[in-house]
Amino acid sequence: MQTIRRFALLALVVAATLLAGCFDIEQSMSLQKDLSGTAGFSMTVNFEPMALMMLRMQREMAGTKGDPTPAEIEKAKNEFLASKKDKSPAEDFKAKRAEFEKSLPPGVQLLDGGAEDQGLKMRAHFKFRFDNVAKLGQIRFTKDEAEQQPGPKNPYDEPFAGIKVKDEGKTVLLTSAAVDPLKKQQEEKGGPELTPEMKQQMAEAFKGFRVAFKLDTPMEVVESNATRRDGHTLYWEYDLPTLEKMSKEQAQAGIRVRLRK
Repeated sequence: MQTIRRFALLALVVAATLLAGCFDIEQSMSLQKDLSGTAGFSMTVNFEPMALMMLRMQREMAGTKGDPTPAEIEKAKNEFLASKKDKSPAEDFKAKRAEFEKSLPPGVQLLDGGAEDQGLKMRAHFKFRFDNVAKLGQIRFTKDEAEQQPGPKNPYDEPFAGIKVKDEGKTVLLTSAAVDPLKKQQEEKGGPELTPEMKQQMAEAFKGFRVAFKLDTPMEVVESNATRRDGHTLYWEYDLPTLEKMSKEQAQAGIRVRLRK
């Protein structure tokens, strides 16, 4: 029973790492007074933590103690690379680009997009033009539920869904809740609590996690909780330790800025 429980916990760690722990996410927005503008989304996924977590899981199940050897780590990386699809992300995106563009809401246009396979890393990037910022929340990278992969839901399948904009007349309020991917995956999984050992392994896997939002606008900033500012550009930047230290109220507040038109 203990072995089964440990396997379930390790599986949870691997699933969460694949979907969130190795992500580097950047969102950007240029917002005009009429609420039109451009928005960018880039995502870099590092699969090395995933390969190492799978190796540790195999060692745990085999009862092997101690840290993996350099030879074991190299073998795990090579096996992971060999298991990847033959079709490159660039080719896959090129084949599906027209279909994706048709799925965009009226008033939203894809200006640029692409994907690159960098071995144990994969990067996807998109840039959109919109006539009203409220339409960004309708963008989806998968057309319907049937296209989604089994397992925990990708929290970035709808890249701008969390952004809310309220036109207050003379001012505009833009908000977006901060995403804690580890907590989100655990809540969706509904499984047992992680042991201290699993939490430590999860922390190691999440070292590269980063999410950032950049807002550039000619409008006057009335109030903001941005982590830094450079001229007309506001930045919100988070890593896992920052998210873990946030209170529930701070996480719900996430990004918040009020602008004067």
